[in-house]
Amino acid sequence: MPGYHEVQGIVLRVQEHREADRRVTLLTPEGRVQARAPGARKAKSRLGSILQPAAVVQVTLYALGRMPTITGASSIEAFRPLQEDLLRLSAAQVLLEICDVTVGEEDAVRPFLALAKALRRLSEAEDPAAAWLLGELELLSAYGWGLQLERCASCGGELAPPLRYPVDLGGFVCKRCAAEGGVNASAEAVSALRSVVRGENQETGASDARQLLHLTWQAHLEGQLRSVAFAESVFGR
Repeated sequence: MPGYHEVQGIVLRVQEHREADRRVTLLTPEGRVQARAPGARKAKSRLGSILQPAAVVQVTLYALGRMPTITGASSIEAFRPLQEDLLRLSAAQVLLEICDVTVGEEDAVRPFLALAKALRRLSEAEDPAAAWLLGELELLSAYGWGLQLERCASCGGELAPPLRYPVDLGGFVCKRCAAEGGVNASAEAVSALRSVVRGENQETGASDARQLLHLTWQAHLEGQLRSVAFAESVFGR
Protein backbone atom coordinates (compact mmCIF):
# COMPACT_ATOMS: atom_id res chain seq x y z
CA MET A 1 0.00 0.00 0.00
CA PRO A 2 1.31 3.49 -0.86
CA GLY A 3 2.15 5.67 2.12
CA TYR A 4 4.77 7.56 4.09
CA HIS A 5 6.95 5.96 6.74
CA GLU A 6 9.68 7.50 8.92
CA VAL A 7 12.56 5.37 10.15
CA GLN A 8 16.12 5.66 11.39
CA GLY A 9 18.78 3.98 9.31
CA ILE A 10 22.50 3.55 8.79
CA VAL A 11 23.66 4.08 5.23
CA LEU A 12 25.38 0.88 4.13
CA ARG A 13 25.90 1.59 0.45
CA VAL A 14 25.22 4.29 -2.15
CA GLN A 15 25.01 3.58 -5.89
CA GLU A 16 24.30 5.65 -8.97
CA HIS A 17 20.75 5.24 -10.20
CA ARG A 18 19.36 6.72 -13.39
CA GLU A 19 20.59 10.12 -14.52
CA ALA A 20 20.50 12.12 -11.28
CA ASP A 21 19.34 9.69 -8.59
CA ARG A 22 21.05 7.35 -6.17
CA ARG A 23 20.04 3.97 -4.81
CA VAL A 24 20.67 3.92 -1.07
CA THR A 25 20.87 0.76 1.03
CA LEU A 26 19.96 1.33 4.67
CA LEU A 27 20.12 -0.85 7.75
CA THR A 28 17.10 -0.02 9.89
CA PRO A 29 15.75 -1.66 13.06
CA GLU A 30 13.13 -3.22 10.79
CA GLY A 31 15.67 -4.77 8.38
CA ARG A 32 17.60 -3.79 5.30
CA VAL A 33 15.94 -1.34 2.92
CA GLN A 34 16.85 -0.21 -0.59
CA ALA A 35 15.38 3.14 -1.57
CA ARG A 36 15.69 5.70 -4.36
CA ALA A 37 17.02 9.14 -3.50
CA PRO A 38 15.77 11.40 -6.33
CA GLY A 39 18.21 14.08 -7.47
CA ALA A 40 20.86 12.98 -4.95
CA ARG A 41 23.64 13.08 -7.56
CA LYS A 42 23.11 16.79 -8.22
CA ALA A 43 25.84 19.03 -6.82
CA LYS A 44 23.54 21.02 -4.53
CA SER A 45 21.34 18.10 -3.42
CA ARG A 46 20.64 18.06 0.31
CA LEU A 47 19.80 14.36 0.14
CA GLY A 48 23.14 13.63 -1.48
CA SER A 49 25.12 15.39 1.24
CA ILE A 50 23.25 13.64 4.06
CA LEU A 51 23.04 10.11 2.63
CA GLN A 52 26.71 9.15 2.88
CA PRO A 53 28.03 5.68 3.81
CA ALA A 54 28.23 5.06 7.59
CA ALA A 55 25.93 8.00 8.41
CA VAL A 56 23.05 7.48 10.84
CA VAL A 57 20.02 9.25 9.40
CA GLN A 58 16.31 9.78 9.82
CA VAL A 59 14.51 9.26 6.52
CA THR A 60 10.98 9.59 5.24
CA LEU A 61 10.11 6.81 2.81
CA TYR A 62 7.25 6.86 0.37
CA ALA A 63 6.27 3.33 -0.55
CA LEU A 64 5.07 2.99 -4.11
CA GLY A 65 6.09 0.23 -6.51
CA ARG A 66 9.07 -2.06 -6.02
CA MET A 67 11.42 0.49 -4.45
CA PRO A 68 10.43 3.16 -1.91
CA THR A 69 11.45 6.77 -2.49
CA ILE A 70 13.28 8.88 0.07
CA THR A 71 11.34 12.11 0.25
CA GLY A 72 13.24 13.62 3.17
CA ALA A 73 16.32 12.96 5.31
CA SER A 74 18.08 14.48 8.31
CA SER A 75 21.44 13.65 9.84
CA ILE A 76 21.66 12.07 13.28
CA GLU A 77 25.38 11.16 13.33
CA ALA A 78 27.73 11.72 10.40
CA PHE A 79 30.93 10.25 11.93
CA ARG A 80 33.16 12.74 10.11
CA PRO A 81 36.45 11.19 11.38
CA LEU A 82 35.59 8.06 9.40
CA GLN A 83 35.47 10.09 6.19
CA GLU A 84 38.74 11.89 6.91
CA ASP A 85 40.94 8.93 7.93
CA LEU A 86 41.60 6.12 5.43
CA LEU A 87 42.45 3.68 8.23
CA ARG A 88 39.10 4.17 9.98
CA LEU A 89 37.17 4.38 6.72
CA SER A 90 38.53 1.07 5.41
CA ALA A 91 37.57 -0.70 8.65
CA ALA A 92 34.13 0.92 8.58
CA GLN A 93 33.58 -0.38 5.06
CA VAL A 94 34.07 -3.95 6.32
CA LEU A 95 31.47 -3.44 9.05
CA LEU A 96 29.04 -1.90 6.57
CA GLU A 97 29.51 -4.74 4.09
CA ILE A 98 28.88 -7.34 6.80
CA CYS A 99 25.47 -5.82 7.48
CA ASP A 100 24.78 -5.26 3.80
CA VAL A 101 25.21 -8.92 2.88
CA THR A 102 23.85 -10.44 6.10
CA VAL A 103 20.58 -8.70 6.85
CA GLY A 104 17.41 -9.47 4.91
CA GLU A 105 13.95 -8.24 5.74
CA GLU A 106 13.90 -9.75 9.24
CA ASP A 107 13.95 -7.84 12.52
CA ALA A 108 17.35 -6.17 12.81
CA VAL A 109 17.26 -4.20 16.07
CA ARG A 110 20.36 -5.86 17.55
CA PRO A 111 22.50 -5.55 14.39
CA PHE A 112 21.36 -1.92 13.94
CA LEU A 113 22.37 -1.00 17.49
CA ALA A 114 25.62 -2.98 17.28
CA LEU A 115 26.63 -1.33 14.00
CA ALA A 116 25.86 2.17 15.26
CA LYS A 117 27.91 1.49 18.40
CA ALA A 118 30.79 0.04 16.39
CA LEU A 119 30.92 3.01 13.99
CA ARG A 120 30.84 5.48 16.87
CA ARG A 121 33.67 3.66 18.61
CA LEU A 122 35.70 3.42 15.40
CA SER A 123 35.22 7.15 14.85
CA GLU A 124 36.46 8.06 18.33
CA ALA A 125 38.92 5.33 19.36
CA GLU A 126 42.64 5.95 19.71
CA ASP A 127 43.25 2.40 18.45
CA PRO A 128 41.27 1.79 15.23
CA ALA A 129 42.52 -1.82 15.00
CA ALA A 130 41.01 -2.70 18.37
CA ALA A 131 37.80 -0.87 17.52
CA TRP A 132 37.51 -2.78 14.24
CA LEU A 133 38.09 -6.12 15.94
CA LEU A 134 35.57 -5.44 18.69
CA GLY A 135 33.03 -4.22 16.15
CA GLU A 136 33.18 -7.51 14.25
CA LEU A 137 32.90 -9.50 17.49
CA GLU A 138 29.81 -7.56 18.54
CA LEU A 139 28.19 -7.95 15.12
CA LEU A 140 28.76 -11.71 15.29
CA SER A 141 26.96 -11.73 18.62
CA ALA A 142 24.17 -9.51 17.31
CA TYR A 143 23.49 -12.01 14.53
CA GLY A 144 23.50 -14.92 16.97
CA TRP A 145 27.00 -16.22 16.16
CA GLY A 146 28.88 -15.00 19.26
CA LEU A 147 32.18 -16.66 20.15
CA GLN A 148 33.15 -18.45 23.37
CA LEU A 149 36.53 -16.98 24.31
CA GLU A 150 37.18 -18.22 27.84
CA ARG A 151 36.60 -22.00 27.76
CA CYS A 152 36.96 -24.81 25.26
CA ALA A 153 33.91 -24.76 23.00
CA SER A 154 33.81 -28.57 22.98
CA CYS A 155 34.60 -29.86 26.49
CA GLY A 156 34.30 -26.65 28.50
CA GLY A 157 37.82 -27.06 29.85
CA GLU A 158 40.68 -24.60 30.06
CA LEU A 159 41.89 -23.08 26.81
CA ALA A 160 45.58 -23.88 26.79
CA PRO A 161 47.66 -23.87 23.60
CA PRO A 162 47.97 -25.36 21.08
CA LEU A 163 44.50 -24.26 20.06
CA ARG A 164 42.24 -25.01 17.10
CA TYR A 165 39.33 -23.02 15.74
CA PRO A 166 36.45 -25.03 14.25
CA VAL A 167 34.23 -22.30 12.84
CA ASP A 168 30.99 -24.24 13.30
CA LEU A 169 31.52 -24.63 17.08
CA GLY A 170 31.51 -20.91 17.78
CA GLY A 171 34.74 -20.91 19.73
CA PHE A 172 38.18 -22.40 20.23
CA VAL A 173 39.05 -25.92 21.30
CA CYS A 174 41.88 -27.24 23.44
CA LYS A 175 44.50 -29.83 22.53
CA ARG A 176 42.34 -32.68 23.84
CA CYS A 177 39.52 -31.70 21.47
CA ALA A 178 41.68 -31.13 18.39
CA ALA A 179 39.75 -33.87 16.59
CA GLU A 180 36.96 -31.32 16.16
CA GLY A 181 39.02 -29.99 13.27
CA GLY A 182 39.30 -26.36 12.23
CA VAL A 183 42.38 -24.20 11.72
CA ASN A 184 45.28 -23.45 14.02
CA ALA A 185 44.69 -20.47 16.31
CA SER A 186 47.57 -18.64 17.94
CA ALA A 187 47.50 -17.77 21.61
CA GLU A 188 48.13 -14.15 20.56
CA ALA A 189 44.94 -14.10 18.46
CA VAL A 190 42.82 -15.39 21.35
CA SER A 191 44.51 -12.92 23.69
CA ALA A 192 43.73 -10.06 21.30
CA LEU A 193 40.06 -11.02 21.18
CA ARG A 194 39.86 -11.21 24.97
CA SER A 195 41.67 -7.89 25.36
CA VAL A 196 39.35 -5.88 23.12
CA VAL A 197 36.32 -7.28 24.95
CA ARG A 198 37.83 -6.07 28.23
CA GLY A 199 38.69 -2.67 26.77
CA GLU A 200 42.44 -3.31 26.94
CA ASN A 201 45.02 -2.53 24.26
CA GLN A 202 46.60 -5.48 22.49
CA GLU A 203 49.71 -4.76 20.45
CA THR A 204 50.06 -8.24 18.94
CA GLY A 205 47.62 -10.77 17.59
CA ALA A 206 44.98 -8.40 16.18
CA SER A 207 45.72 -9.28 12.57
CA ASP A 208 45.59 -13.03 13.30
CA ALA A 209 42.36 -12.52 15.22
CA ARG A 210 40.77 -10.65 12.32
CA GLN A 211 41.68 -13.49 9.96
CA LEU A 212 39.82 -15.93 12.19
CA LEU A 213 36.76 -13.67 12.31
CA HIS A 214 36.80 -13.29 8.54
CA LEU A 215 36.83 -17.08 8.22
CA THR A 216 33.77 -17.06 10.46
CA TRP A 217 31.92 -14.54 8.29
CA GLN A 218 32.94 -16.45 5.17
CA ALA A 219 31.43 -19.64 6.60
CA HIS A 220 28.17 -17.98 7.66
CA LEU A 221 27.79 -15.87 4.52
CA GLU A 222 29.09 -18.52 2.11
CA GLY A 223 31.39 -16.00 0.48
CA GLN A 224 34.26 -13.61 1.15
CA LEU A 225 33.87 -10.00 2.21
CA ARG A 226 35.19 -7.93 -0.68
CA SER A 227 36.27 -4.98 1.48
CA VAL A 228 38.56 -7.03 3.74
CA ALA A 229 41.58 -7.22 1.41
CA PHE A 230 41.79 -3.44 1.01
CA ALA A 231 41.29 -2.78 4.73
CA GLU A 232 44.00 -5.28 5.64
CA SER A 233 46.37 -3.67 3.13
CA VAL A 234 45.77 -0.25 4.72
CA PHE A 235 46.27 -1.54 8.26
CA GLY A 236 49.37 -3.40 7.16
CA ARG A 237 51.17 -0.27 6.02
